[in-house]
Amino acid sequence: MNLRGGRALVCGVLLLWPSLEPALAQGEHQPRWLIEAPTAGVLPNRAGALDVRFYGGDGLLADVSTSLWHRVLVGVSWGGQGLLGRGDADWNPNPGIGLRLRVLDETIGRPAFAVGFRSQGFGAFDKTLDRYDTKSLGFYAVFSKNYRNPLGQGGLHFGLNRSLEDGDGDSDLTIFAGVDAELARRLWIAAEYLFAWNDDGNGSLGTGRGYLNAAFRWTLGRRFALELDLKNVLEDAGAPNPDREVRVIYVTGL
Repeated sequence: MNLRGGRALVCGVLLLWPSLEPALAQGEHQPRWLIEAPTAGVLPNRAGALDVRFYGGDGLLADVSTSLWHRVLVGVSWGGQGLLGRGDADWNPNPGIGLRLRVLDETIGRPAFAVGFRSQGFGAFDKTLDRYDTKSLGFYAVFSKNYRNPLGQGGLHFGLNRSLEDGDGDSDLTIFAGVDAELARRLWIAAEYLFAWNDDGNGSLGTGRGYLNAAFRWTLGRRFALELDLKNVLEDAGAPNPDREVRVIYVTGL
């Protein structure tokens, strides 16, 4: 899929928005993240979640988060490459921190709205440019609206962000959009497009195509899920093939 195809997919999804039947996102129908893009979802009060991502053959990133007062989501993450196998581990330089405030709850006619901050990027950390392969979100704002589909529920999500990883000289404000849907009671799919306007400068890793990511998740009960992510479908940043990653999710307190 080329750049034009990726943007056409996002535009097509957004054009379908008015034709879907509205629904209120409740409990487990509130994903906190798509693949890398945030949603306006939070965990139930005092619930916690552990997300573990396996990437790049030997990379691992663990994220622990909890929700307070049904509106505030806080988290910390840490990981690195070379953590599996016999070689020396290459840890990320700093733990990642995250904070999200759900400003407005969703109604039938209005999307939920949240603002937040996340310092954790994805992929390898480039010490020369002082950034991850995919830059951290930094400060962000996001709208999420839940809709019913013939097989369950799903949502549409749109937001903007300003990353603090600007060592490559590209500090533009950028936007993202995504969609998720249940295929059946225990199956969930998602797709997102990160426009990455902050990753197309002369000194950047990106080439201007943006990042198209997709996910397929299998849920076992209410607490455990196994997910396969296909990232960088447009092969931005000179990648010869999309990245295949595995994500394990465990939620407690539900």
